[in-house]
Amino acid sequence: MRSFGLTPDAAFFRSALRSAGSPGDVCAVLGIMSACGVSPSVPLFVTSVHKLATAGDIVSARQLIEKMPEFGCVTNVAVYTALLDGMCSFGDVDAALGLVEEMEGGSLGAGCMPNVVSYTCLVKCLCGKKRMGEALSLLDRMTGRGVMPNRVFVRTLVGGFCSEEMVADAYAVVERVVSDGSVSSEQCYNVLLVCLWRVGMDGEAEGLVQRMMKKGVRLSPLAASVMVRELCNRNRLLDACYWIGVMEENGVLCDTDVYNGLLLRLCVEGHVGEALALAKKVAERGILIEASCADCLTDLLKQHGDEELASKISELRRCSEVLSP
Repeated sequence: MRSFGLTPDAAFFRSALRSAGSPGDVCAVLGIMSACGVSPSVPLFVTSVHKLATAGDIVSARQLIEKMPEFGCVTNVAVYTALLDGMCSFGDVDAALGLVEEMEGGSLGAGCMPNVVSYTCLVKCLCGKKRMGEALSLLDRMTGRGVMPNRVFVRTLVGGFCSEEMVADAYAVVERVVSDGSVSSEQCYNVLLVCLWRVGMDGEAEGLVQRMMKKGVRLSPLAASVMVRELCNRNRLLDACYWIGVMEENGVLCDTDVYNGLLLRLCVEGHVGEALALAKKVAERGILIEASCADCLTDLLKQHGDEELASKISELRRCSEVLSP
């Protein structure tokens, strides 16, 4: 770089650290930084610590944190959360639990107390190890310290219980968080719905949707899209059509790719009536249609004498092609 009159800066080294594949690579990058006279910033320390911890070199990661004051950097919750997440990624859950206790104890500094991101890293690790009792206890532990859960924490914990088919516990978490007021009922129940679909608990998920609508809890576009995709994956195309209709009556629209995927499947599987009905809705909303789906629909519409709708679908196809990179 210097032969071109260029000098590497902190951003360059941060990128190099992200690409480092081993503790040795991390140390090499830090050595080059020192030789170039570039002082590491807090974000550089965070990246380096996470890399080292993820590789299992906890000792080097901690030694690096201890060097931060030498470069005018104050240790904070971000760098210790990076260490924590690295421990979790490496699979050393007991070391992670020990670190959180250190952070909570205050021995690492007032600015190093665990936050919701820290607890989310730990709960994800505990769920991955199927240590569900300990994962659940974190909710009481963090709220007792004044750290309230956010949507990501709820999704992680609820997803862990759903993966273990511990549905009652998943509901209990949602109801607890909703009652505390830290996350809205709409967000919580949509998170639960997505988790139920993704672990294949169709009946429970459909029952939850019905209860949500009955109680006026609005379905999110994300949850609606996940639901229809999963129904299509299970070849429940007619059920997918039914639920899309119910969602639209309640003012909820799915992602564009959901309509495309369902339309194409309906055409291929020979569900002509449902394909034509959905095509009309798509045309009314001006939803762009992928070329393969548009061609299939256009042929089907022409076969049934609906030249006007076929023309609209063709226009949507052309728009899609123009917008494609």
